[in-house]
Amino acid sequence: SDFEAAYSYFDNGISFLRKKHWKEHYALSLELFDLAAKCAHTNGDTLSLQLLYEQVLTYGRTFEDKLNVMYFSTCALAFSSRLPESIEKGLDILSKLGFELRGDESSMEACVQETKSFLSGCTDNDILNTRRMTDPTTIIAMKFLGKMELGMTQIMPKSIARVTQRIIQLSLLHGMSPVSPIGFVHLGSFIAKFGDISGGYHYVKLARSLLDKVGSRESAGEVICIGTQIVAYVEPVQAALEYHDEGFTAAMAYGDVIQAAVNNVFFCISSFFAGVNLQTTQEKCTKAIKFMEDKKLVIFMTKVQYIQHSVFKLIGTDEEPKFVSEGQNILATNNSVKTVYFYQKAFISFTFRSYEGTKENIGEYVACIGNTWANLFINHAFHAFYIG
Repeated sequence: SDFEAAYSYFDNGISFLRKKHWKEHYALSLELFDLAAKCAHTNGDTLSLQLLYEQVLTYGRTFEDKLNVMYFSTCALAFSSRLPESIEKGLDILSKLGFELRGDESSMEACVQETKSFLSGCTDNDILNTRRMTDPTTIIAMKFLGKMELGMTQIMPKSIARVTQRIIQLSLLHGMSPVSPIGFVHLGSFIAKFGDISGGYHYVKLARSLLDKVGSRESAGEVICIGTQIVAYVEPVQAALEYHDEGFTAAMAYGDVIQAAVNNVFFCISSFFAGVNLQTTQEKCTKAIKFMEDKKLVIFMTKVQYIQHSVFKLIGTDEEPKFVSEGQNILATNNSVKTVYFYQKAFISFTFRSYEGTKENIGEYVACIGNTWANLFINHAFHAFYIG
């Protein structure tokens, strides 16, 4: 890929640096290591990323100089099998930057209402024409906040609305950054989950419009991904799902492998529920699993494997997904993964007339669904129907 070729160039550049390069050519060294770290993360090369990270942490002169590699390291942790560690690390870094997120006990509903209230004084045109963010500290803080959204909503859904609110507040106070559309699309998703599909859809469209106003489309993968799940409640489901291919392409254009994977996950899950041909869904699952395996995105790979297992059962084959040992550890600790696992087991039990299996797995599903995903997805509608 382009990022593999780019990594080889940056790696060669690093190899040409002389022994005392951190002292004599500090700016050049830092830039090369930062760029190599981004490519290593995109390529799923966690070993190289760790080595680059350790070098910058050792020789970086200021905390700010270390933030880029810390960001890539945090991203890499998030969707291997160490999501809680990634979130804690991100919260610590944000705290050191002056953005404290711990300790707020307000409910999600109250936080969303609060956010809607201060947005009520702004028209869409006001938001779209807000100046661009220029403060370097706020810009890097926004990047960490943006990455916290997807991780926290899986295992800390009651806290995620505060992250969304902070992104929107900083955007209105300090100007729009490439991360700003993420705040608006997640707000739309939360509003829709509380029952106001039309209101949520409004913010999804606003987030899409913002992508062309903030100077970069680097958050397009996430905006398209989260937004498409709301669009599917308004437009025909199978037609809406095609947007996830657009989201995958947009994410990969900026090396955002996490959002590329999430678009794959939602395409596979939603295709399963929307009645897409099973063989087509199986082929899409196989391709997605290979991508996630290559990029070391174990959490998402495990989710798609549970979908693939159901598809195999419905097709009537004895084939089984090739689960990795890390998947069992994730299943024990990640409620997002648990809901997919127990729902799929309940669905297959129901389909094949196993009442006891259906009842048992529904009980497990209900026990964990309230502790994951603050967002609304199309599969939630199918879950509600079958669980009922």
